[in-house]
Amino acid sequence: MKILIVDDHKVVRDGIRFMLSDVPDIEIVGEAESAEAMFTIIDEEPIDVVLLDIRMKGMTGLDALQRISGEYPQVRVLMLSMHDQPGYVRRALELGASGYLLKSVRREEIIAAIDAASKGHTYVDSSLMEPLLAGVTGAPRHAGRLSPREQQVLQLIANGSENKQIARELGLSEATVKTYIRGVFERLDVSSRAEAVAVGLRQGVIE
Repeated sequence: MKILIVDDHKVVRDGIRFMLSDVPDIEIVGEAESAEAMFTIIDEEPIDVVLLDIRMKGMTGLDALQRISGEYPQVRVLMLSMHDQPGYVRRALELGASGYLLKSVRREEIIAAIDAASKGHTYVDSSLMEPLLAGVTGAPRHAGRLSPREQQVLQLIANGSENKQIARELGLSEATVKTYIRGVFERLDVSSRAEAVAVGLRQGVIE
């Protein structure tokens, strides 16, 4: 996997590079201290996963994430931040991030996150899951009971399956799977797959 590190602090970039330097199948192909410099590299190099800081001079990480999601959908993004507020996490996931990590992340966790992102899965720093759950576990405004099929779809999402895999597993078209996912989001009053899984786990409709 080809990794790009984007952070305006060199010490952070050096630390991440050191942590990943001897990991098989991971290659650090570049570093950037700004979002603007990042896009120059993405235009010139094939990148699989970007480790992207949220707060930088110039374009913010969230603004850069939104642009990546729209213009470079093949690039997976893991947000890297000092901020542990659930609002930041939810916003990043809504904008298309494949995960959210704190800068205090342990080596094994950043490796696991990169592996998950490369496979199209979502990874949230383990220390953030409890506050993230707490932020979405109130009574949903439009909550309703999930149908058996919606529960199946949500369970497969929790297992890390992508839409194509869910469609194959359940014998459905991808369009139908997307319809079920929209139904899950509406009933649980969430806006991302990670939030849907969090609420589903909390309510006991999936395991």
